[in-house]
Amino acid sequence: MSLDIIIPAYNAKDTLLNTLSSILIQKGLEKEDYQVTIVNDYSDYSYSSFINYFTPYMNIKEIHTNKNVGPGEARNLGLKSTNQEFIIFIDSDDSFYGINSIKSLLNEIKKDNYDLVISSFICESNKHKEIKKNDLTWLHGKIYRRSFLQKHDIHFNNTKANEDNGFNQLVLLMNPKIKYLSTITYIYKENPSSITRKNNRLYQITGLEGLIYNINWASEEGLKRNCDKNKVILLAMKTLISMYYYYLELNNKYDVSPIIKWSKTILNLYNRYPELALSEDEINIHLNIKKQKYIQNNIPLNKILSFQEFIQKVEKEQ
Repeated sequence: MSLDIIIPAYNAKDTLLNTLSSILIQKGLEKEDYQVTIVNDYSDYSYSSFINYFTPYMNIKEIHTNKNVGPGEARNLGLKSTNQEFIIFIDSDDSFYGINSIKSLLNEIKKDNYDLVISSFICESNKHKEIKKNDLTWLHGKIYRRSFLQKHDIHFNNTKANEDNGFNQLVLLMNPKIKYLSTITYIYKENPSSITRKNNRLYQITGLEGLIYNINWASEEGLKRNCDKNKVILLAMKTLISMYYYYLELNNKYDVSPIIKWSKTILNLYNRYPELALSEDEINIHLNIKKQKYIQNNIPLNKILSFQEFIQKVEKEQ
């Protein structure tokens, strides 16, 4: 056995069958190749019926949190309760894309001693499907080497949204050996009742506070582990640029003043090492990269201030 598949589950009886079935149909894997662990995050019921049904076909177990802790802490419990060489996380309302998805990820990470393999995935909502490539934010379509996570003491924090981003940014700060795959291996199904989607319009603003928290958390944890400070500075600047474009995008819909307030944390992080600050030309390159993504997705921007003026606003924030 070499692979752990960890599934945090909260009141997931309506979707978990599809998730587990997408594991069962995988080709090139024998029962003894992997362990499925359902982390019951204080659901209103047990998942014993799923365990009983799938036990003849796969190694599967259910463990329990003693209170509702959210997906990040549930995954931490899954990590502590498993011991295989490689780890895949899948949410209880998602599924693997095709019958070779897991084998594709497993084969690649075993090549050339990779620490992380990142594949493409489909983001599916009621309205459309979008292929995400080279994603560095979500857990979707990724496989991790356990020894790398253990070496750098990488875990999830206790936030209940954006914890994926905090985890992955900490992974990236520790300089993993990464392989990118164009192969689609995962389907993320946008759940309108999930923590981050149940009030999607409001979450466009409030979710940014969680984003800032997790970027700052990952940066501070990375610095504790003696990561390359240049990586922290670059992450901080990219985050400030993202917040600037959110400010331009959302200013006609919401009160965007909280974006200024939340960005102060990241600006303070960026200013901690002034000798490593990016040049104006480097900043402009990243500004243009972000702008092109908005153009490609036809997202309108109301340029009410320049990036420099945005930073000045953040600097003045108390």
